[in-house]
Amino acid sequence: MKESFMLTDAIASSLAFFLFALIIFVPGYVAGWLLNSFGFRQRGLAARFAISVTLSIGLCPILSYLLWHWSLRALWTAYGACWISFLVLLFRERPMWLIRPKVSKTMAALVAIVAGWVVVGMFCLIDLQIGDRLYFPTVAYDYTLRTAVTSAIVRTGIPPETPFFFPGRPFVLHYHYFWFIPCSLVSQLGGTLVNPRHAVIAGTLWCGIGLMAIIPLYLRFFQAKGPANIERRTLFGIALLSVTGLDILPVLLIELITHRILANVEGWNSPVTAWANAVLWVPHHVAGLIANLTGFLVIWNANRAHRGGNRILAGGLAGLLFASAVGLSIYVTIVFAAFLAIWITITVLNRRREEAATICIGGTVAIALSIPYLLELARTPAPGKAGEAFVFTVREFRIAEALIQTSWPDKPWLVPVVNLLSLPLNYFLELGFFFVVGVLTWKGLRRPSGLLRKDLCGFTMATTSILICTFLRSNVISNNDLGWRGFLVAQFVLLLWGAELLDEGLLAPLAPGSSVSPEWRRLILALLALGVAGTLYEVCMVRFYPLLSDAFNIPRAGWLSPDRKLGKRTYAVRQVYEGLKRSLPARAIVQHNPNAVPGDLSYGLYADHQAVAEGPECAVVFGGDPVLCNAIIRPINDLFQVPAVINASGVDKFCTDLSIDALVVKDTDKAWADKNSWVWKKQPVLANDYARAFRCGKSAGRGVAYR
Repeated sequence: MKESFMLTDAIASSLAFFLFALIIFVPGYVAGWLLNSFGFRQRGLAARFAISVTLSIGLCPILSYLLWHWSLRALWTAYGACWISFLVLLFRERPMWLIRPKVSKTMAALVAIVAGWVVVGMFCLIDLQIGDRLYFPTVAYDYTLRTAVTSAIVRTGIPPETPFFFPGRPFVLHYHYFWFIPCSLVSQLGGTLVNPRHAVIAGTLWCGIGLMAIIPLYLRFFQAKGPANIERRTLFGIALLSVTGLDILPVLLIELITHRILANVEGWNSPVTAWANAVLWVPHHVAGLIANLTGFLVIWNANRAHRGGNRILAGGLAGLLFASAVGLSIYVTIVFAAFLAIWITITVLNRRREEAATICIGGTVAIALSIPYLLELARTPAPGKAGEAFVFTVREFRIAEALIQTSWPDKPWLVPVVNLLSLPLNYFLELGFFFVVGVLTWKGLRRPSGLLRKDLCGFTMATTSILICTFLRSNVISNNDLGWRGFLVAQFVLLLWGAELLDEGLLAPLAPGSSVSPEWRRLILALLALGVAGTLYEVCMVRFYPLLSDAFNIPRAGWLSPDRKLGKRTYAVRQVYEGLKRSLPARAIVQHNPNAVPGDLSYGLYADHQAVAEGPECAVVFGGDPVLCNAIIRPINDLFQVPAVINASGVDKFCTDLSIDALVVKDTDKAWADKNSWVWKKQPVLANDYARAFRCGKSAGRGVAYR
């Protein structure tokens, strides 16, 4: 009997989405009402929703982290009190909830966009099933990490143990994992119906809603127009989330030349990520952006009120939000902290010392609350040479670099020079419409009367982000996460400017005195169309690229499958992992081949158990000791790669020595191909044509095999 994994994912992720409201909406609603943030008590339902979601995204991670450090019971008690308070508020304000509000066409369109995002986002993130073929989305490449981290938090609490390495004792996870704390709470609320992956999917959907929610708040409380045309401006701002740069042009050119389909629209260059790419691939970085932006907006709004006590309260609230941001995305927070340092200097020079003091209060609170998490990172440093976490560079432009390496391979010093000279072209291709927005806004800011304060602030925020992400790169892993994720700050400012320009008639018929000619308008329309095309390409590849690589004779990504059987293999391997979850205790250790080709994404997505070694280097970058990894990785490799060195009776001793409870072997492992190996001599507890699972060590036993 075939299992309907796609239906299971859809139902469980939907349940997780609604449960997430208890974590990522209700607490913000209660906090907003109690603190009257942004005049919460005087706002309508739509404004309250936006405030509640953004406050929750910023408050829940740090408060959950600190309370869980104390005890899990204290954490659930706090959430229970919050939920009861919410019900009391609902009863107290029941007339507002019971009266049917008048909904304008613009507001109806906004609600439809949010609903459409939830439906499309869920379809993109769950497994796609066609008969006995199962296709995970391309974001599974990253979600295998995020799901495993969420599962580890469920099992081991705070601070979590790394799920990727267990040389006989646990290591604390070295990662910015705060976004996965709410995900783990939703998984616990859902019990057996919601596993960590379903909770992570739901979290991504709510992160997208949070990104949409922060836009009207900044348009209303930060931009000069304030409440004027707020629904229309919000619609423009949220619609611009579907616009990226001109990536579609080089992607199509590369595909035309190489006859190879790129797995994502950002793959041609060091990316300025599309908003869809950012939310679907790295929701924790987007959550970090939301937390930082909300914290600063709290300070900005409080200083408009000119009340001392209000500033102190705002500084404390902002500190909580900034503290969450530290553990949500260290890279976005580094960029935002640099902006805050510059802005403090500007406010002091402008004799706005009260505002500078409020920011300092927020920073002090954030540092104090972040100390336990920062100490975790200090106690479990990521392997690598000290002092090389960040290095000076010039943002790479891969097309120019390829030309230099082809034409002048003996002159590597030309690469940074060409990258520097190519920056305008690089950013024009990466930003597209938003590059023009930046140029037009800069021209508008150069007014004789000087910059307005909000203009100066937005310009400072964007410039700080661009400069850091252009001339610095992170060096912990091969990806330049600082340059890729820190640029989200500048992208958000450009999006606000774009929404304001559209509201001012950027695409309207030429008006008398307008500085935008018909030719410029045609160019802008073309940039918008190409930007939307790039986002559509990204969304389609997230969902369908694994299916396309299986169905058509095209070059395949090396991490997917060595043949055209990805769908059947994924279905079979998930079937085995799901069976193990039903029969093994939560703290059992399940080991796969750490040197699998392609890598075992299924472990992170479906296993929900600890591994002794996740990969050939034991993923010690997320916590661990390379020396201990070297000691255990060889016998594990021998088990899967050189099956002649161990027989069936020796497997149990091997598992006992390494505390392993179950082994999972796939048809792509070398041990599988040898019909005389232990894989075919030892009795599996679960088996099919593509995977076999064995209980071993202290957990050894027999079970009924799947056929």
